[in-house]
Amino acid sequence: MRIRRARPDEAPALAALAVRSKGHWPYPPDLLARFARGLGMSAEVVAANEVWLGERDGRVGGFYTLVHRADRTVLDDLWLEPAEIGRGCGRVLFTHARRRAADAGTGVLEWEAEPYAVGFYERMGGVTVRWTASPLGRPLPVMRMTLP
Repeated sequence: MRIRRARPDEAPALAALAVRSKGHWPYPPDLLARFARGLGMSAEVVAANEVWLGERDGRVGGFYTLVHRADRTVLDDLWLEPAEIGRGCGRVLFTHARRRAADAGTGVLEWEAEPYAVGFYERMGGVTVRWTASPLGRPLPVMRMTLP
């Protein structure tokens, strides 16, 4: 898998990928529609933040977004094409994100986890530190890891 920075003009395709990824899980159509409407993936977001994508055979398999804050780096997105789930793409992208966050020097990587992906994040070393309300009306675990 080749990892590269996303371009602002790829934002609509990345937003569509996020919706397909969420649709992999057994969510009702109305929740997926609300999720799609609430996505903040835009050309401006891509230009202003670290958005990286993974390509396999020239096709985007997933992407992630890092937002750097003074006290921590936030993994704001990590979405995979459904066909890539379980094939190692998530591990490659998460490892890359963790390395980028460590290079930023904040010492902490934190994210709101998709509930169906908590097991994956735990295998990657994340720990649930609190819960937060989701705009979709359900609690989300906030996970964190300390970086070297």
